Amino acid sequence: MSAKQVQPKPSKQSENAMSGTPPPSSDADTPAQAEAPLGAGQQVHTTITLPHFIRLVIVNLLVLAELCVAMYMAANNPEEFTPVFFKVFFSLLVPTLILGIVSKRLIRSKDQA
Repeated sequence: MSAKQVQPKPSKQSENAMSGTPPPSSDADTPAQAEAPLGAGQQVHTTITLPHFIRLVIVNLLVLAELCVAMYMAANNPEEFTPVFFKVFFSLLVPTLILGIVSKRLIRSKDQA
């Protein structure tokens, strides 16, 4: 006959601690669910339109291309790699981010009109 090892079941409090949920409390202490701030348990459903998706893809591809250009330019001058990389990358990145922000606002204003 083999002996079976039985491990004690963790208490409710330790289960809550492991799952990340707070321990239950009395209803008098907690505010109404509608008044609770947005937390990890609540989800916000958003939809992304086609123009927003296209803008997102274009900006991401531009940032990747800028990264490649900056690496290439910096590799041509290995003794000053870091300063050349930062100068090229950020001089290309700043206008791209500004373009992305402006295009986002333009798309949002067209959606609302």
